Amino acid sequence: MSHRTWLITGVSSGFGRELSTQLLARGDSVVGTVRDPAKITDLLEGYPATFRAEILDVTNTAAVQEMVGRVFARLGRIDVVISNAGYGLFGAA
Repeated sequence: MSHRTWLITGVSSGFGRELSTQLLARGDSVVGTVRDPAKITDLLEGYPATFRAEILDVTNTAAVQEMVGRVFARLGRIDVVISNAGYGLFGAA
């Protein structure tokens, strides 16, 4: 399988975190978005050549467009996009 560049939103926990970890372990590159970079220090330190973090609020459309443009300018390509960031509101109905 060839090397791919992934853009994954919401990599600080859950599915986004696990997917990023597996992709990095197999040698792919990941650009992961987070709101709190302190939650992904281990990924930044463990994969300095293949993991890049972007601080992003996915509800800000202009910020999303600017981030995607910046990633394209820096890396030249994005092969796969995973829109994983989400917000949960839990309570009794």
